Amino acid sequence: MTILEDIQNKFPSFSEKEKKIATYLLKNSDTLTNINISTLAKETDTSPATITRFAKKLNQDGFVDLKIQISSLKQTNSRDKDLQSDVYDYYTKVIENTEQLVNKDDVEMIVNKIKDAPRIFIFGVGSSGLTALELTQRLLRMGLNVTSTTDSHMMLITSSMAVEGDLIIGISASGETVEVNDAVTYAKANGAQVISITSFPESTLSKISDLSLIAYSSVFIGNKRFVNSQFAIMYQIDVISTMLLEDDKLNERMSQTIKVITRSNQNEERNKNDKT
Repeated sequence: MTILEDIQNKFPSFSEKEKKIATYLLKNSDTLTNINISTLAKETDTSPATITRFAKKLNQDGFVDLKIQISSLKQTNSRDKDLQSDVYDYYTKVIENTEQLVNKDDVEMIVNKIKDAPRIFIFGVGSSGLTALELTQRLLRMGLNVTSTTDSHMMLITSSMAVEGDLIIGISASGETVEVNDAVTYAKANGAQVISITSFPESTLSKISDLSLIAYSSVFIGNKRFVNSQFAIMYQIDVISTMLLEDDKLNERMSQTIKVITRSNQNEERNKNDKT
């Protein structure tokens, strides 16, 4: 595990001042070579003593050692820095960092649990709710018994109906969405299995879950123009979907739904032409 991965993993456990330091380091990891502890303290509105304590939490002797560890990860990039390449670099970094956080065995276990579950409930609110709807649509088209819930009250109602054998998938980039965590907790108390997709392995949601799939937090990339908090999670969903479609039965069901939708669209187009 690299020092940057360690910082992200421990992020939820940091104090508010330590989170400021962590966020700055993650956003500016490529340009830390010439910064000193006093400058970092000023940039993060903290103190040298706080930075030193932060470094020791990461098992470093002090800020200098921490900076050396981070700077050693710096990669040269010869791409021309126009807007298009900025976007390219942003998405590339999100995917590469997500890949470093993924446990391949966990992904395979999650895929198998999805295939075997008699009922699947997916929880998410806000932008994670939209991601929950996307995952639900994909699983439905594979013929799986799945329902998504993005309303907090409905989540509680749904979680109360979960029983042993059901699979709950909680989606939250922060892992601290109260509505999702409460619903997941109730469902687990009823005997349901819980899978989460989040950015922090030490978050509340991850700790509640039986299995947690980690996606890199894009807020640490540092480009406010096009930060997409769901991109890394959607990448993980793409991986899961692709692995599920390796199953012949699920692949056949997906093909059938595509044929039905295509046929329906053709009929609608034909009806429109008949009316004109």
